[in-house]
Order: sequence, then C-alpha cells, then structure tokens
Amino acid sequence: MKRKFRKIILLALVSSPLSAAVVQGVVLENSTGDRLAGSEVTLQPVGGNPLKTRSSSSGVFEFRNVPAGEYFVKSTRRGFLPAEYGQRQWNASGQPVPIQKDGVVTLTLRMLRFGGITGIVRDENEVGIPDQDVAAYTNTEPPRVVSRATSDDRGVFRISGLYPGSYLVRTTGNRDFDIAYIPTFSRQTLRVAEARPVEVYPDDDARDADIRPIRGNLFNLSGFVAPVADWQSFTIKVTLASDLGRRTSEGLGFRFGALPPGTYELYAEARENPPGTRFLGGYTELRIDRDIGNFALVMSQIRPISFSIQGGAGDAPEVMARRKDLTGTAMPDDLDVTAGRGAQLPPGRWEILVIPPAGYYVQQFSPATRDGNSRPDGWNEVVVRNFTSVRVGLSGGASTLQGRVKASGDPAAWTPVFLEEWDPINRKRLMDLRETYADARGNYRFEGLAPGTYRVLATFDYRAPTAEMMDQAGAQAIDVTEHSDREMDLELFGNR
Repeated sequence: MKRKFRKIILLALVSSPLSAAVVQGVVLENSTGDRLAGSEVTLQPVGGNPLKTRSSSSGVFEFRNVPAGEYFVKSTRRGFLPAEYGQRQWNASGQPVPIQKDGVVTLTLRMLRFGGITGIVRDENEVGIPDQDVAAYTNTEPPRVVSRATSDDRGVFRISGLYPGSYLVRTTGNRDFDIAYIPTFSRQTLRVAEARPVEVYPDDDARDADIRPIRGNLFNLSGFVAPVADWQSFTIKVTLASDLGRRTSEGLGFRFGALPPGTYELYAEARENPPGTRFLGGYTELRIDRDIGNFALVMSQIRPISFSIQGGAGDAPEVMARRKDLTGTAMPDDLDVTAGRGAQLPPGRWEILVIPPAGYYVQQFSPATRDGNSRPDGWNEVVVRNFTSVRVGLSGGASTLQGRVKASGDPAAWTPVFLEEWDPINRKRLMDLRETYADARGNYRFEGLAPGTYRVLATFDYRAPTAEMMDQAGAQAIDVTEHSDREMDLELFGNR
C-alpha cells in the first residue's frame, strides 16, 4: 500500500513541473470596471519571444509554465487603446513584472476606450445634411487622414477609434440632391491654417465639431486602363489618391464621382490570375477642375528594378518598400533582391529602406530623393517608371552607443531607452525612432549607427516619444563618428 502511494506521488511530481510559474489576472474596462472578454493578452519577456492568450468570457486570463524572468504584460481589444500593466498614462510604457520560480502572479489590466469626434454637418439654414462623408486628419504639417465617418439622417456624425491628440475635421466633398459641397474644414474654411483644432482624450468624445460645408463644383472622372489584352485573365485594381484619401475600383473601367477640384494621382495594377509572368502597371498625375470622361490610363509590363549593392560582405541587407502618394504612405513590404534578382514595383512614387547587416550602415543611396531631405540610411523616395536602377553603398564603419541607466545613482533595470537621429540646426527628427531595453544591471546598447547627432532618453513615461516629448524630457545629445564606440550614462526620466 505504501509503495502504491509513493508511486502516485512520484507520478504527480513528474506531470507537474517544479519550476512552473503562473501569471493570471483579469482585464477590465477602466471607466466602468466591467470585465472584458476576448481581450488578447501578451506576456512579453525582455529580449525573448512573446506568449499570447485571450481572456475568457469573465475577462480572466492565465499563463502556465512560465519561466522565471522579467515580463511586460500587455492587452489589446477592438475599440480600446492598447494597455500595459503598470503604465501611468495611456501613452506610457508599462512596468516589467518580476516572475519568480514556482511563483504565482495575479494582475489587473484596465483598458481605456479610444476617443472620438462628434458633430453635425449643417447647411446654411443650420439644418443637418445626411450622407456626408467626414474625415479626421492629424493636426500636423502636412495633415494626414486617419479615419472617417458618414453623417446620419440628421446630419450627425461620429468618427471613432482615435488615439488621443489634436485633429482637424473636414468634409470630403459631397452632394445633397442637386447641391454640391466642396471639402470644408470645421470653422467653415477651406484653408488648413484657419481650421479649428479638435482635442481628443481617452474614453471621451470631442463634441461640437460642427461643419458648414461651402457650396461649389464637384466633378467626375471615368475611363479605362489600356492596353490590357486578354484582360479577363487579370485582377485589375485602380486607385485614385488625393489629400482626402484613396478610392479604388476593380476591373477594366473605372468611375470616380463627386470629386472636388484639386491634384490627384491615378495608378493601377493588373496581375495575371492565376499568377503568371505578366504584371502590368500604370501611373499618372492629373489636375481635375472639370468632368473628365473616357480617360485612358496607359499600362505597361512591369520590369524588375535592378539593385546594385556595393561595399558589403557576408549577409545581404534587408530591403523594404512602401507606396507613397498624396494620401501618405502605405504599409511596407519586403523586397527580395538577393542573388541579383530584381524587385517588381508598379509605376508611381515609392519609398525604399535598406537595413544593412551588422557592422554596416547605408552611406549612399541613388537616385537621390527629389526634395533632397532624406538620408541614405532612412526611407528614400524613388519614382518608378518603365525601368529604375537603385544603387546602394554600404560602409563598414558603423558605430555603437552604450551606457548605463541610473535612478538616483542605482542601476535602473529593464528601462525602455529611445534613440532618435537629430538635426540640431533645424531641430527635427531625421529617422524613425529606435528603442531598446536596459538589462538587469541597467546597461543599454545601440548598434549599426551612421555618423551624425543623436538624442537618447530613458523613461517609462512614454511608449513612443515624439521629438517634442524628447525636448520636454531633456533628452541628451551626442555626436557619433565612424568606427566609434561611444558611451553615455543616462538618468531615468520620471518615476518608476
């Protein structure tokens, strides 16, 4: 009997790991305390691969067999701002959670809803106008469209899913029976400089963003893509882009109505279906100030872009591209340029980013951007026509920046550290923000730096600080030259 009892105990010990920690908790709506079912919860180890689960119908989540270490715990759910455990405000970084061997950690994650903008589209008699398209733009230079909505039968609109910040609101050009309205900003103006800024806060709607659109002329653009022989074998997509956003049409013919006067970009892609060797594209810029019919967008066979990469050794660089038009930039895609293969990009404006192998930085990019403001090691604009050749020069003189983050003289472990390439003369950020984390001893390190001036900030107060936030936090500046290994200790900004 004793032997049987011992055997049961041994089997239980084998089936239940001795070093298995548990992380559990609940996800709540911040304002009401209601439990949020179906939230995606991520357990992100510092420097490791994340674990993911979803909260149950009662808002509860659980991770079992978690190795000991430091973890960030995050949650996302449609309609809510991303949340991190321990953050002090919506745009702050979360605090790392120490998980001990065999420990049980219980957490509560509170989620804020996105903000919104509400208002009424009114005519000259203060009567609401139904079915009017309204867009929200970032209050930046230039403005960038982020979301839109349509007014209801009383002219009321609500633009949802907005991050906190400053926005501009504008109608996009609409008709109401036989009356045409041109795009108009809130405060009844056509000019960006005179538009009324609308401040959006978490868990709240900015109200009274009423718009009284100005009467004017709207136009139509219709036509077809040509030549596309055997066009039934192709999937054809036509896009019309302006600062009001993008509109698309599928098929050989296209028609875009209710267009306000202005500058547009029209481009198309035709891919053989099932996928084959034929890939066609067309692109043009045009000014619309009248009805345009029977417009032919000329298509041609897309020829590979040749990439010439010089100066590197060993691993090939990673190359990414994203479409750019009057609306802004699209999501980036990887380009396969290995073994001398050319990349196929349809005609139009594109931005290309070259990510060099370890120890190198991008020293040269050709052709140069038209405005001359881009850096070789950043996003570079190219105009793709019938054929484009890109030349990239790599230098093996990449530098490093490292140091220790301290708080009142003690190492500040697991602190987020942000790095921006900085133009001290024009006082603007030159490149996308980079981020790393200090280790258990507070040590941080950035590699692959090109020569230039950089600013560094260690803080839990921001998730992705803007250049203005870096200013306010007193980010430290440092000059980096080729083949250098710079050191700079940082004082933690804010409180953990």
